[in-house]
Amino acid sequence: MSEILSRAFAMPSRHTFSMPPVEAFIRRHLNGASVVVDPFCGESELAGHRNDLRRDAKAGNHLDARDWLRMLRDEPIEADAVLLDPPYSPRQISEVYKSVGRSCTVGDTQNARLYKECIDLMDAILKPGGVALRFGWNSMGFPKGRYERLETLLVNHGAAHNDTICTADRKLKGLFP
Repeated sequence: MSEILSRAFAMPSRHTFSMPPVEAFIRRHLNGASVVVDPFCGESELAGHRNDLRRDAKAGNHLDARDWLRMLRDEPIEADAVLLDPPYSPRQISEVYKSVGRSCTVGDTQNARLYKECIDLMDAILKPGGVALRFGWNSMGFPKGRYERLETLLVNHGAAHNDTICTADRKLKGLFP
């Protein structure tokens, strides 16, 4: 399959999934998915399994994303799709922790470690052939070799704003137990 690479414009929003090109991207890739997992759901209700650390989020759970994903893995649950839209920067991680009254250490703000741990846990619950959607400031997506890239969408916000980069990857079948 050949990867689709596209570009769109939207005004920036802290609610990533509310931006029209992002919402269309998600709906395109969630088509037919019945079990969808979102550990950083914020205001989004697109997933049936939702978590967010912030108490004002539209989530059934308010746990650290990694703890919540471990619970899902241990249930076990098999997801058709996973959404990964974590805080994009150490500053954003710190702001979220402070907003819920948690202290924030230097280790907590290591976003690369947070992303890797979440991806590994999401990989454990995503069934082969399932779709992993990732949002952030880079196009890394999910691990090459275990996933095939379906689409990359660059959402430009103008001026000095960073683009929101959306990736859609399909988990390959038959490679891992």
